[in-house]
Amino acid sequence: MFSIFSSFLSLNDYKFNIKKYEKEILNTKMKNKGITRSNYNGWQSEPFKTVPKKFIALFKKINENVKEIERNLFLSKQLRLHNLWYNVNSLGSFNRPHHHPYSTVSGVYYISIPKNSGNIVFVNEPLDVYYEQVKNYNEYNSSTWVVNPKENQCVLFPSYLSHYVEPNLNKKERISISFNYGF
Repeated sequence: MFSIFSSFLSLNDYKFNIKKYEKEILNTKMKNKGITRSNYNGWQSEPFKTVPKKFIALFKKINENVKEIERNLFLSKQLRLHNLWYNVNSLGSFNRPHHHPYSTVSGVYYISIPKNSGNIVFVNEPLDVYYEQVKNYNEYNSSTWVVNPKENQCVLFPSYLSHYVEPNLNKKERISISFNYGF
């Protein structure tokens, strides 16, 4: 049986001061043009190879959750942070379907999530093989899995898992930090 979503999709609620994180990211956005990857009409920072000082406590907590996944997968090597970047999606912005190559665990930490600002949708294409045989859909047998993010929540997932972010339908900006861990 496939268990891709439930065995390797981790949702963690944190209690950090998201206002200071939001301020830092918006200050960075004002100073930098940003880059385009999977984002459409949104802003994405250049990747950071090390954790900026203001986010050290946050990534200490994220590291704990990544270590738990590492233990559950019985990996022979330790995962380490490869990179991180900031995301700001304004009205109409979204992220196209993509995955994160050359990594093992990817994630996103949500800072500002206005109502109707876009869910993250994971796509599990191999499950389409027995699509017609399913009576009731759940996290084990769905070909897509939708996460309606909350502020101060961290979502960890397999880097190879294709995903996209729905359009922001709110006039307020959706702000998050994405990152990759690997060997």
